[in-house]
Amino acid sequence: MNQDAGASSGARFTREGTPRLSTDRISIVEAALDDYLAGAHGRDLLTGPDEPIRPGGSVSVREALTLFEAQCLSRAIDAKARRMKADGTSFYTISSAGHEQNGIVGTLLRTTDPCFLHYRSGALMMARGQQDPDTDSVYDTMLSICASKDDPIAQGRHKVWGSRPLWVPPQTSTIASHLPKAVGMAFAIGRARRLGTELEIPDDSIVCCSFGDASANHATALTGIHAARYAVRRGNPLPILFLCEDNGIGISVDTPNRWVTDSFSNLSHLKYVRAAGDLEQVWASVKEAVDTCGSQRAPVFLHLETVRLWGHAGSDIETAYRTPSQIAAAEVRDPILTNARYLVEYGAASPETLQGIVQSARDRVDEAAEEAVRRPHLSTTEEVTAPLAPYDESAVREVASVALDPEARETL
Repeated sequence: MNQDAGASSGARFTREGTPRLSTDRISIVEAALDDYLAGAHGRDLLTGPDEPIRPGGSVSVREALTLFEAQCLSRAIDAKARRMKADGTSFYTISSAGHEQNGIVGTLLRTTDPCFLHYRSGALMMARGQQDPDTDSVYDTMLSICASKDDPIAQGRHKVWGSRPLWVPPQTSTIASHLPKAVGMAFAIGRARRLGTELEIPDDSIVCCSFGDASANHATALTGIHAARYAVRRGNPLPILFLCEDNGIGISVDTPNRWVTDSFSNLSHLKYVRAAGDLEQVWASVKEAVDTCGSQRAPVFLHLETVRLWGHAGSDIETAYRTPSQIAAAEVRDPILTNARYLVEYGAASPETLQGIVQSARDRVDEAAEEAVRRPHLSTTEEVTAPLAPYDESAVREVASVALDPEARETL
């Protein structure tokens, strides 16, 4: 299929020649991938599963295919959630579609590197789940989307990324509120060794915190980033990876060209790494960022270029602020489509192999959704409020009035 076919698929034109697009962009994006794989002429497979995709590269065929699976799972979840919303069985439609290259971060981090995740970090979460055979991130996510009280994290209250075994503390949707908390955890990793406190994670763990390009402007985000830089300047280890997933738009307002780069690439005590380009290029940049953060025990700002597909959420009328041409141009940059083309053209995978991965991901999500919709919901006030700790003023005052032992203070 021609590379521009993804832009024209599903389009009709007005008398003036501008495209008028179908409102079902989900099916159009899916069809672009399916049509490419159906019509692609694969090369002879040139490499073994554990060899690099291309000579001198750092990504093996096996790693790329595992990543592709995680990306397809994330996309299938997003599509399913939007479609289930129409029949009243899904309650969350902000998707990760177009951000799937963050799955590379999930692949290169360990499950003992805590992650505070942005709501568009679906592929990162799926890739992380691939590392733990005892965790079913797909089913857990569908439980969350369906607001089931069997969801192991929010328990039917809100869709969030979270997993105790995967070290993903659940976050609220309050913009950028998780950055200071992530900085605090990164600070605590270094401080624990000094205090002789044993952690459940290795001493060389790093913390990842993902957010969008618009969120990077929030005072809370800037507070977290500034605090990390200040801590390093004071001589403290602060191993945090700030992952800015930049899709160039904050709900309906464009981010000015080069704004994120100009704002964060020249700050002292903050290593800046930009990740853009093809699969190999993004992988190399992510690896540099992760390795630098771990070895230097210092903050790194990883600027990941992404694209937003399908609007901010299911209720978003994207055509109110983006032209049909802009929407179509974004769809051409679909990372799953471009990764599929990359793997086929380099002889790393046949179109048939990728078709199998895509269909398997969709089937797995369908099965998880079918089960999740049958699970119970919160139905009483007592169930909803059960996690709230009772407030005991006298107990709080007693704890707050305890003075730190002078000898202990000297060791801090």
